[in-house]
Amino acid sequence: MIDPRHEDFQKAKNAMLKADRICIISHRGPDGDAVGANLALRLALEALGKTVISACVDTLPTNSKFLPKADTYVQDFDYEDFDLIISVDCGDLKLVKFHETKPEILTGGKPFINIDHHESNNGFGTINIVDPHACATCLILYSFFAFCDWKITIDIANCLLHGIYFDTGGMMHSNTTSVVFKVCGDLMSRGADVKRISKELFHTTPVNKLRLWGKILERTYVNEEGVTISAVSKQDYRMVGASSRDTGGVIDYLNAVPGSKYCVLLAEDEKGFVKGSLRTQREDVNLSDVAGQWGGGGHPKAAGFGMTGHLKPVMHWKVEDGENGGVEF
Repeated sequence: MIDPRHEDFQKAKNAMLKADRICIISHRGPDGDAVGANLALRLALEALGKTVISACVDTLPTNSKFLPKADTYVQDFDYEDFDLIISVDCGDLKLVKFHETKPEILTGGKPFINIDHHESNNGFGTINIVDPHACATCLILYSFFAFCDWKITIDIANCLLHGIYFDTGGMMHSNTTSVVFKVCGDLMSRGADVKRISKELFHTTPVNKLRLWGKILERTYVNEEGVTISAVSKQDYRMVGASSRDTGGVIDYLNAVPGSKYCVLLAEDEKGFVKGSLRTQREDVNLSDVAGQWGGGGHPKAAGFGMTGHLKPVMHWKVEDGENGGVEF
C-alpha cells in the first residue's frame, strides 16, 4: 500500500479541499471497484460540503445498484461546471472515455486526479495516486481517508468493502493479503454489510444469465499453447434474453481449467465493441504484458483489452498422423 506520507496524498487532499464542484469518473463498463470507489469518495467529499457528481459513459452493473447514490450517476457532464475532475479505477486513459469529447480535461487547466491500482496506468492525471500493489482502488481510498482524517461512515464502508470484495473475487484471489483482511475487518466493524455485498456480487444469478454462461462454457476449448478460450456474441444475448453485462463472473470458471496457461473470454457488446478479459493462476505469466499486445493492460493475473469490431468464428481442422505430425486445413 502507498505510504500515507506520500506527497501525492497531500496534493490530492489540497485539490479536493480547494474545489467546490467535483466530477468523479468511473471507467467505461464499470465494475464493483469502479463504482464503490466513486461513491465512497463522493460521500466523503459531500460530507465536507462539496457538490459532487458521479459520471460514467456506461450504465452501472445490476450488482452495484444497491449502493447509496448509485442511481444518481450521469452519462455526460459539462466540463465548465466543475473545478476538479477525478478518475477512479481507470487503468488506461481510454477507459475514462470522456476525454475524447472533452479534451480540455487533459490540458491541465483544472486539476485532474487519477486514483488507480492497475499496473498499466501511466499516470495521465495532473495528480496521480497509483499503487499497482493494492488489490483495489477502494483499498487506496481507505488509506487516503485515514491520511485525511475523514470519517468512514456506514455508507462509505459499504462502498469500500464492495470494491475490495469484488476485486479480490470474494477474498479468494492471490491479491488478498493479510492487510486486505485487516482493512475488511475494520470496515465491517464500521457497519459494512458483507453478507449483502457477497450476495449482490457473487450469489445472485438470474436464469437468463445462467443460460448465457452455458453457451460460453459449451464452446470453451484449450488451444495448443495451453490457453483456455471462449467467446460470446450479440446473437447469444438475443437468444437467451441477456446482455453483455451478464458475462460477469463466468471468467472465473474458465480460469479453473487445470493446466491452463491463462484464459481469455472475448465478449462482443451491443455497441460494436469487443472486450477481451484475461485471467491466470500461474506465477510465470504476466497478463498485463499479454493484454498490452492489443492495447490493453491491467494486473499480472487479471487484465483486459478492447477494440472496435465484431466477433467472427473461424474453424479449421487437423488430420493427426503419428508418423508425420499431421496436416492442418
